Amino acid sequence: MGTKMKKLLAILPLLALLPSGLVADFSRSQAVLHPQFPGTGPFIIEISGTWPTDCHPGEQKPVIESFDGHAVEIGFEIIVVHVTCNASDTRYRALVDMSEVVRTSKPLGDMLDVRVSFGENILEQALELVCPQDWDCASLSGNQQRPEPGLYSTPGLANQGLLVARQNGAMAIFPLVYDESGRSEWLFTGNRMLEDSFFTEVLRFSGGDCFGCEPTDTKPEMTAIGHLSVLVDRPGVLQVKVNDGLFTAYQRLVFGYHAFQVGPASEQTLIDLEGRWGISENHGTNPPLGDLTEFFPGAFDIKFEGSSVPTDNVIPPVGQVSYLVTTLTGETLGQLVCKGQTGFDGTTNVCEFIDPTDAEEPLFLFYQDGPSSLSIEFGRPLIAVGIAPGGKAVRLD
Repeated sequence: MGTKMKKLLAILPLLALLPSGLVADFSRSQAVLHPQFPGTGPFIIEISGTWPTDCHPGEQKPVIESFDGHAVEIGFEIIVVHVTCNASDTRYRALVDMSEVVRTSKPLGDMLDVRVSFGENILEQALELVCPQDWDCASLSGNQQRPEPGLYSTPGLANQGLLVARQNGAMAIFPLVYDESGRSEWLFTGNRMLEDSFFTEVLRFSGGDCFGCEPTDTKPEMTAIGHLSVLVDRPGVLQVKVNDGLFTAYQRLVFGYHAFQVGPASEQTLIDLEGRWGISENHGTNPPLGDLTEFFPGAFDIKFEGSSVPTDNVIPPVGQVSYLVTTLTGETLGQLVCKGQTGFDGTTNVCEFIDPTDAEEPLFLFYQDGPSSLSIEFGRPLIAVGIAPGGKAVRLD
């Protein structure tokens, strides 16, 4: 039996379970590349959108069926089987690691034709591998997310972790794992980041000096044992894939800060924001508003004000934490209210900065990227032309 026939037989049960009259398709989906213009280098294809049922491509394993340098065909191996499919708009994302095929067969030309199939549903899209000459390429810097250095873990692999180190555009990841006999081993990966992406060999070190022993002239041996691909979702969240496995979300381990449970069912963890912060990125060209420094000084304090847990007296019940944002001399700039959020990405916490002169709607939205970083976006409709004020802040204490 051919590969395509096996795939069709595997997915037919899912198609048969669709509610009557409901057509699942890729009409609300798109594909993008990481990095934005990879040229002939390694890259990740992100396929994302909204699916009309809860039986969506994002929970299956993407498979590269063919690649000839000009076009790639992507299908899905069924690893999650549903008894029934419910009619419910579901946001999904599938990450396709192209680094392995690119190592053996480089892309040809400036365009890549992407064809994605999920059962009888097809998504076709042409993506730019090289920035076209008639584009303003200098202003297209792609997604420049950088991971916070530190320890990372994932719930499904409680006995493993990652130690991430970064300087400028170079990154090293030390997988904290064990060998087949249960002994811990030293693994190393290192390379330069490509925008928000990272591709490298995994090296095993052996034969070096023991900890606390007298140094010798012994040179450790390095053995390549596989490949690692990483996509930085946010500074504190990494999507990590080892060899032919699936991408797995790793989050930065929080051990030095207090945490609160927020959201309608206390389902989200908010890392305590109290402390001194400084503006690390600043933008904004809107004529009446200016940039971020028109509203916040270069350094400011966030002071804990109070917290609440969900109660039956509030519909819907919401747990929240509130802070005061002040200058270094104690002058109040506004209030920060953190209620969590529900939706596709439950790891993202959003806090509303309330201007004391107008409490009807938030002036800014603070997104907690990680334990030590915040993204700041303008929270109101932009009336005039230009870029709204915004940027990033990092801990200074």
